Amino acid sequence: MEHIGRRKFARLSLTAAAAIAGGCAAKPDAGTKPVVRTELPTITNTRIVNASVAIFNGDYSTGNFSQWWVQCKDYNDKGSDFPGSYSASIVGDPVYGRAARFEVRAGDVPPFGGGERSEVSGGDASGGREGDVRWYRFATRFDETFPGDHADLGWGLTNQWHGETFSGSPPISWSVSEQNGQWTLVAERQSRPAGYLGRVVLFSTPLDVGRWHDVTMQIGWSVSDSDGFVELWHNGVRQTFTDGSQTYRVRTMVPGTDAPSVYYKEGYYRENGIEPTGVVYHSGFRCAATQAGL
Repeated sequence: MEHIGRRKFARLSLTAAAAIAGGCAAKPDAGTKPVVRTELPTITNTRIVNASVAIFNGDYSTGNFSQWWVQCKDYNDKGSDFPGSYSASIVGDPVYGRAARFEVRAGDVPPFGGGERSEVSGGDASGGREGDVRWYRFATRFDETFPGDHADLGWGLTNQWHGETFSGSPPISWSVSEQNGQWTLVAERQSRPAGYLGRVVLFSTPLDVGRWHDVTMQIGWSVSDSDGFVELWHNGVRQTFTDGSQTYRVRTMVPGTDAPSVYYKEGYYRENGIEPTGVVYHSGFRCAATQAGL
């Protein structure tokens, strides 16, 4: 599967770096960092947190976007001040209680430019730094009207861990443009910011529009291909990756910065010029030092 959509991603890597750089706008204050789970690869971590609680909670239980920073058409500021619009709104959901609805129409570019988008950013506490090991849980659902031919239309992301201090593609993301009708977890290996070594497809599943994807991930954050790793549970089932393993070892951060770090974003972000409107729902995002903290 690793060859799927590489031609399409080349367009993302080489022509959209400036657009993705827009994700580096101001974010909420940083949080503390988690400890290492000892049965996994040994990664030094000196930032100790309470392992039994979430480090970051972005589950929309507040009924608004106060847990996040919002970036969408005509807005790039604190979620607590976001008035709401068709671009981003909170809706009731029978499964998760509350969910965020993100809608992107043709031309929906935020004030700082870049690609069309409606997203939220979680700040430092939602991501990680070199040596951190973190657990994440979130749910994503594609509206029944979401375009099933996205790979033909252009690149698009729904969830990503973006570099804190550099421009370029996110090192870990969920894409809708690797293959038509598929939602794909990918790692973009880089030797330095925007120094692309090759995109790796880790896992893919049908969009399954109208149904929630419940995702749990454990990520070891590192610029090293031997220390960085990803593990994945999809709808409660641990997944085997494209290399046949259940722990995919790959660099999850980008070398070449003074203090490599990433932060999490969710919503819908896509290439300029795509005509069909797209609607994606997200809910339940939490980040913790251990699975119990989720």
